Amino acid sequence: MGRLEEAEAFFRDLSHSLPGTSHVHSYLGRILEMKGDDGALAEYARAVALDPGNLEALRSFASFVLKSGDPKKAVPVFSRLYSHSRRADDARLLARALLMSGRPSEALGVWENVPGGRLAADEEYLAILFACGRFSQVAESALQLFERTKDPQFARRYLEALSVTDRQRAREEYSRLVEITGDREIRYDFVLFQKEEGNFGQALAGLGPLLLGERTEGKYLLLECELLALLQRKEEAVRHYHDLLDRELDSMADPAFIQDILSSFRTFLQTHYPFREAESLLLASLSARTDPFSLLTVARFYEEAGDRGEARSWYYRAYRSDSIRGGPLYAWFCYRNGDNRECEKVMIYVVGTARKVRDLLRVAEVFLQDKDALFRMPRLLERLKARLEEVTEILPSRGMEILATIYLLWGSVSLGKGDCMSCKRSCLAGLDVIPQDAESIRPGDFLALLEECKKRSLSEIPVLLHPERGETGLPEPHDTSLLELDLDENERKILEFLRTRHQATEMELRTLLGSRRVAGIINRIMQKASSKGLVLIEKKGVGKDGEIYAYRNT
Repeated sequence: MGRLEEAEAFFRDLSHSLPGTSHVHSYLGRILEMKGDDGALAEYARAVALDPGNLEALRSFASFVLKSGDPKKAVPVFSRLYSHSRRADDARLLARALLMSGRPSEALGVWENVPGGRLAADEEYLAILFACGRFSQVAESALQLFERTKDPQFARRYLEALSVTDRQRAREEYSRLVEITGDREIRYDFVLFQKEEGNFGQALAGLGPLLLGERTEGKYLLLECELLALLQRKEEAVRHYHDLLDRELDSMADPAFIQDILSSFRTFLQTHYPFREAESLLLASLSARTDPFSLLTVARFYEEAGDRGEARSWYYRAYRSDSIRGGPLYAWFCYRNGDNRECEKVMIYVVGTARKVRDLLRVAEVFLQDKDALFRMPRLLERLKARLEEVTEILPSRGMEILATIYLLWGSVSLGKGDCMSCKRSCLAGLDVIPQDAESIRPGDFLALLEECKKRSLSEIPVLLHPERGETGLPEPHDTSLLELDLDENERKILEFLRTRHQATEMELRTLLGSRRVAGIINRIMQKASSKGLVLIEKKGVGKDGEIYAYRNT
């Protein structure tokens, strides 16, 4: 990792001295990706913007956003890449992005029309056919692939397609292939098939071999709980749910799976027991837990039962346990029950403490369920807008759509207050960030608001000729004291020393800190500043007292 940090510092220096070089930003993006740094997205995007003909940059950028779970952003980049390269591997990447974006017909068109004929059939091709509804073709192709390769994944796809077109034959084929392959996942699929058919006893018997062993997979144990419940073996179901929850909550290895278990358990209790008995069983399993998942489960239980006092108490405990996971749901509960003041206060705090982009988007998503809620809380809306603007360069497509929606809402708030200038700026900013395939907002929404703004304007002052910051049209210099750089004590000492002295040698900074590890600290400051679009420290060369560092604030 130390060498990656050195490489990052080197390429950041190059990016400042050669800012218009696509390959420098592409290499920097690759280094940041290897470090797991979200800033890789911005560097890849800069590389592509500087040179759309840099095919390696296009490939790296699109592959990164695809791996990050943002296929919509990858599609136009892969399209450009494939149109230039005409390579089969690039066609495959484009088809994958199209499939993940919910455009399987287009993915099939790419797959079947590469130069020289279609791409070879494989699991990805079968997934595209399945998404296109060509179940008979999937079954036929998957069976051929299984018979040729003996790979169980093809048998699973064959059986899945057959389950749609011919349930009776699928039942027979499941039995046959479970015996032939001995594959655990095929057996698991067969148990699910039997559960769908209502054959709960047979399903439980078929599940038995999967429950043997020292560390049974959690999904097998959850299915066992659900089958016991369906067979009205309630006491056994409660015991198995309790054991499974203890195991998963103690490890916290898979939060998404934990939420699935808790949801299943709560539903089971609500449908099989009277309220007081269900309450007692739920609290026996979860009351001693302090994780947000358990606390939120109890809160929802009470809310659905109509006990708002208990629900609020448990939602609040979830908020105090984990502000990012519990805070938005506690605030949303307050909003639904008319306590807008508490809701806005909590959300402003949560938005301010969210450090990761995915957490910030999770918070925003809660309130985009009801845009009127954000419209009624302008302080929260403004805070969300400011935080998302800080990370615009690394937002995924859904994040850009959320930011565009917030700009639209802020424009409406501004117009309602008679601030036409702010309204126009918001509309223009929203048009700038709205993704090509946005689902919940369209460019026409901004145009309609702009048209209404024009009708209400008493004077036409062009906002693009009169920027908010200063009269010269140039942005005001950043005040580093206000930046959220998260500097530690040694980093602050160095920065203040350089601000005062303007320049210092490595030996002087070692004396200042009483440490030899100055180079690494300087690199961290440069990385944090660069993530905010700043250059605070510049390396001026090497002298007799080591590296020379100069303070800059640009």
